Amino acid sequence: MKNYYKLQSPSFFKFQYVFLDSEDYLADQLFIKYKVTVDFGDEYVKENSPYHVIFCKIRKRDEKKFLDALSEMYDKMLLMGYKDYQEVCDNFIRVVEKNEKEK
Repeated sequence: MKNYYKLQSPSFFKFQYVFLDSEDYLADQLFIKYKVTVDFGDEYVKENSPYHVIFCKIRKRDEKKFLDALSEMYDKMLLMGYKDYQEVCDNFIRVVEKNEKEK
């Protein structure tokens, strides 16, 4: 399951990503677990939605740890009661990919 999208990055040292998290910021615990430093950027929330769209930058050398952490999000979300997380992620990725192609 894909809950992130890698954005175009002009930096030689960092990658930019956007991912979907909950209002409880469950990804933070996973980033700590995997010892990955994340520079958080903008964050967007749709009204009455428990999900947050989060933009961030990571060091290129931390990309594998970052993606490993995000790969655990689905199980963590289910455990916390976010049963529609996969469906929301699928729609989110579809919209982001469409917007990126239109640029």
